Amino acid sequence: MTPHSRAILYWEFSGALFIILAGSALHFAFGWSGGWRPLALIAAVNESIWEHLKLAFWPGLLWAALPRKTRDLHLADRLATRGVTLVLTAVLIVAIFESYTAILGDNLLPLDIGTFVLAVLAGQLAAAALTMRGAPGPALRALGLGLLALQVAAYGAFTFYPPDFWLFTDSRNGLQGLPPM
Repeated sequence: MTPHSRAILYWEFSGALFIILAGSALHFAFGWSGGWRPLALIAAVNESIWEHLKLAFWPGLLWAALPRKTRDLHLADRLATRGVTLVLTAVLIVAIFESYTAILGDNLLPLDIGTFVLAVLAGQLAAAALTMRGAPGPALRALGLGLLALQVAAYGAFTFYPPDFWLFTDSRNGLQGLPPM
């Protein structure tokens, strides 16, 4: 492994720590703010799976946008890479959560936290691997930026206007989206 590759791995694993800590804070931020509606865009507003996906997405996007000491990819290429890897993180969160709750019949907080940590680590490892390969080609760049734009739009829209679908339903009370004022 080259020193450059080690620097990329170090950066992305540092990012995993940042995402885990920032995502954990975002889990509670909406409640701490007294239900400040603009914060709903980035913070979880209920206990649905969908709202928990935002906890990895927004810190992951911020991490990708931060300037780096390692001179690896330009911002657009980092964002394109993140568009792909943040989808991977979200898919893993849903798949692992749904799998273990189907087996156990209920969710357990330590496994919920472990699911989040494992998915974030996998996403960051994928980001490191893609970054080490170099700048994406035009097709992958377009795909990644398109996926990123779709995610930004979806996290914004579906918090305020959630579809009637299990992913958006708070298992504690059956509500979807923002709590009533």
